[in-house]
Amino acid sequence: MPPAVQVESDGLNRAQRRAKASDQRRLRPRFISIREACDYLGCSRSHFYAALLPKVKTVRLGKRNLVDFDSLEELGDEMLAAG
Repeated sequence: MPPAVQVESDGLNRAQRRAKASDQRRLRPRFISIREACDYLGCSRSHFYAALLPKVKTVRLGKRNLVDFDSLEELGDEMLAAG
């Protein structure tokens, strides 16, 4: 007979609690590089600079130009809705 599964006060067993904790550690980045933004949208760097860069929020960090991930997701949603 299999051992009984112990459920804690939060209603989760040990495996569920461990899975929830690992999901919480996977945080979304606040800013990403231009290369990562191109990979995320599936476009070339030249297309991103020419057509998409003015549509997203960016921030300079030293010499690097970083893209705000939230504005990038909004742009992706708009592109998807436009068809």
